[in-house]
Amino acid sequence: MKKLLLVAALLLSIAASAFAQRVQVVDTYGLPIAAVCVTNENGALVGTTDNDGWLADAKGVKHLYLSHVAFKAMDVNLDTIPSLSVVMQDADFQLSEVVVKPKELLYVQTYFRCVYVSDEGPIYFRSGVVDNTYDLAKKKVSSKTRSVSRGRNGLYRFVISTLVGRYIDQWAQIDTLPDYKRIAKMADKGELTITHEPSGRRLVSDSISVLGYIDEDLQQGTRTTNFDRWMLRDHRDQAKEEARVKAGGKPKKEKAPRTTNDKHSYYEVYNINDEGLSRIDDLVMKQALISGHFEQADEDYIILFETFTIGRDYIDKKEFKQTRKENEVEMDINELRRLEQNHHIPPLAPNLKAAVDELFKKELNKN
Repeated sequence: MKKLLLVAALLLSIAASAFAQRVQVVDTYGLPIAAVCVTNENGALVGTTDNDGWLADAKGVKHLYLSHVAFKAMDVNLDTIPSLSVVMQDADFQLSEVVVKPKELLYVQTYFRCVYVSDEGPIYFRSGVVDNTYDLAKKKVSSKTRSVSRGRNGLYRFVISTLVGRYIDQWAQIDTLPDYKRIAKMADKGELTITHEPSGRRLVSDSISVLGYIDEDLQQGTRTTNFDRWMLRDHRDQAKEEARVKAGGKPKKEKAPRTTNDKHSYYEVYNINDEGLSRIDDLVMKQALISGHFEQADEDYIILFETFTIGRDYIDKKEFKQTRKENEVEMDINELRRLEQNHHIPPLAPNLKAAVDELFKKELNKN
């Protein structure tokens, strides 16, 4: 009997410990923050928060480091937070005002960074500047990217830069169709449902679950959208298969287990005017967070993309040529670090930044 009681007590202790590892991350209004990248003191991945701001398991790590494109990076000692609720402060990053001019081109300069983090820490980093021009008459965007990248070894850098480098660069370009506009179009067609919460947050759902939210802060003049496009795609595939089987079709054979199990979260912030409208150059920042697990290697990972608008103006073609000429400078990690400081771009969590800097140790030591 004593042995049974001892086992029961041990199981209760384990259960309590497991529960204590669950942490919620919220903003200063108490609203949950999705897609927060959580790492340990070595820059290795702990996990990411879901749409309700929950980190499912801190994995026994007591000192957590939090990074998110729209909030100040922070480190947290869980022993000092009895409620297990962490409040992140808004990042000190704002777009300067720009006057609309009667000129043919809109010029928008964006800064981006992408870090691939595994259980062992960062294994690839890419950062750079994109010169975007939007032809107001043709409604077409053209872009030119200058970037630097580094991998834990030469093979990582070569493979990732070769296979997906150009996609990373493309994602840092300005978008003519932000997520909030995509959502509005799908809601008009009845493909999505938007419900209002007492907090002012609008939840975006399909017929299966909540896919994200839209917040509008009229005091700050910003619109924030968090939306999981990949979950929507998976739900649509699921609905099509169920309808096909219901109509008499044979169920598809189960596919072999995938080598990865991805989750995707997209986050963007736009400035809005008093009428709630935004121009294409009103993009403040955006983030894509891809998290998953490699089955074959039994390894968790995240890929964190962050983009910030650092310059914008209305120019003509002559001014555009001069601007491109002035921007023809060789990029290096030191130059990008200075650029981050000059534009008050929120840094990554200190431990993650330090781990990334190790990849560029030789270059950083030149200055």
